[in-house]
Amino acid sequence: MLVVSDTTPLLYLARVGRLDLLCELYVEVVVPQTVWDELVEARPDAPGVVAVRAATWLRVVPDVSAPDDVAEVLAEIDAGEAAAIAVALVRHADLLLIDDAAGRRAAGELGVAVRGTLGVLVTAKAAGILVAVAPVIAALLAEGFRASGAVVEQALRASGEGPTSVGST
Repeated sequence: MLVVSDTTPLLYLARVGRLDLLCELYVEVVVPQTVWDELVEARPDAPGVVAVRAATWLRVVPDVSAPDDVAEVLAEIDAGEAAAIAVALVRHADLLLIDDAAGRRAAGELGVAVRGTLGVLVTAKAAGILVAVAPVIAALLAEGFRASGAVVEQALRASGEGPTSVGST
């Protein structure tokens, strides 16, 4: 399974010590050069970046030109998200890991399957890799990860843990 990742899932999973979930769940995880540059090169001392840099299973791939018929959609979103979507399209990735709402909408419009950071946690629990998602969600939120209460509750329900308060776990 080929998975392309944008910045946020990598950064926040690394910050809470669960970057390993990606290599346990997916055969191949690639990161476009633009995403790598904005995550690792632009802020080498940021929390979580050392773990991302040390993840030898992550493969940085060159950016690709988006097909002409999707360039207009990608022009309206952040460069990192656009690069991740373009790589996912051109390489026929099975999944794109992305949290940004505009990026998720654009990817969906283009037929790219997406999953966010919380979706990774739900998948890891379903696969028996993660015992509980609530403590990891609480740790993510403590690190500054942003998700609405509705999205958190949806992830908890999907993992069979909801509806509970993340703060009480």
